[in-house]
Amino acid sequence: MPFAVRTRPGHPSRRRLAVLALTATALLLPARPAAAAPGLPTDPGPRAGAPAPEAATAAARPPATALPHCVLAAGEQQAPRCFATFPAAIAAATGGWVTGAPASPADALRDPAFAAAVESTPTTLASVLVGIEYADINYGGSTLSMTASGRCDYSLDVDYRFPSLPSGWNDRISSFRSYSNCAQQLFKSTSFTGGALTNIVSSMSYVGSAANDQASSVTFN
Repeated sequence: MPFAVRTRPGHPSRRRLAVLALTATALLLPARPAAAAPGLPTDPGPRAGAPAPEAATAAARPPATALPHCVLAAGEQQAPRCFATFPAAIAAATGGWVTGAPASPADALRDPAFAAAVESTPTTLASVLVGIEYADINYGGSTLSMTASGRCDYSLDVDYRFPSLPSGWNDRISSFRSYSNCAQQLFKSTSFTGGALTNIVSSMSYVGSAANDQASSVTFN
């Protein structure tokens, strides 16, 4: 039963005094956090040592990766032009002559129509594809299309030199294919030093265990 307090006439009620005392006590106590509504999750706030929301978002982003298909011209000192797709790289390497190449570099190599299109590049174009270097065996993976100002001749002398390979391609070649009447040779160190890794040949589906991921310079004959 409710607790009742009798009061004298003309004096404040004990109930009123009790309410005032409880109110004053409540004002002096620290406020408690409001209870969450039933069924709703509560936000505990940042924990000690936890990353800020911006840092957590940045950590969740995948790391940036280099574009997988690049084009490098003989004698070019600047960084190569790189593309997200193999067809785009081939179009750039042939001055726009070969478009619509197979999406897969390995499929392109096995396609006679692709080889015919590359070999028919007019000699009047400023960019001729002389070879494609592949990061994987059997002409797979990322590619480095190497271009020159014209086709190779029929002599054994060196027609075009690549004394160094661009960033990401040093010690990475596993297979290659030459075009435009060219054959190529890989060397272990820059500027064609350190010894030849391969003979002068037009293509290799695998450069061999001794040369795999070892080349630092290339010549085209």
